[in-house]
Amino acid sequence: MDVSPDLSTIPTKSLEHQSKPSGGAMTDAHFAADLIQETYPVRAGRNVKAAIGDAFIALKRRERNLPKEVIRDRPRQWTERRVRALWNREARRVDHYEIQDLTAIAVEEARIERQRLKAREDRLAAFLAAHEASVDSQGRDLAGGEALRLDRARAGTDADEHADQSQGWGI
Repeated sequence: MDVSPDLSTIPTKSLEHQSKPSGGAMTDAHFAADLIQETYPVRAGRNVKAAIGDAFIALKRRERNLPKEVIRDRPRQWTERRVRALWNREARRVDHYEIQDLTAIAVEEARIERQRLKAREDRLAAFLAAHEASVDSQGRDLAGGEALRLDRARAGTDADEHADQSQGWGI
């Protein structure tokens, strides 16, 4: 006779604090955490603490620009502790205005990132155009009958290829 307890009925701590809800439905807390973590990802040069700090600064900046009546109607203001609780999925509830603020800063960060990418694309296009122009000019030199020699005398050094090279360089 087996008297071992049924382990499926015993709740465990690891199951109580799952990072994803077990039913497959995303809660507001998980949505908020994903939104913050996608907007301010951890990367080289920015750890979790810095990412939370960046998100907090952006949320406070947005909060300062809101009308006084709107701020007065809110039950709480943004704190770094609240942002950390959202990041770690520890918040029991997330209010609608918090989701709105998080979405607004995500859109703002997306615009900034798009501008950075556009500027980088322009720099790379200019680099490629300059490189192609230099390759084209070298091709015209070769087409004119001049052989491209890469010896030191043609490369612009002042070395004499016929001089005695046994002396110097500490030998």
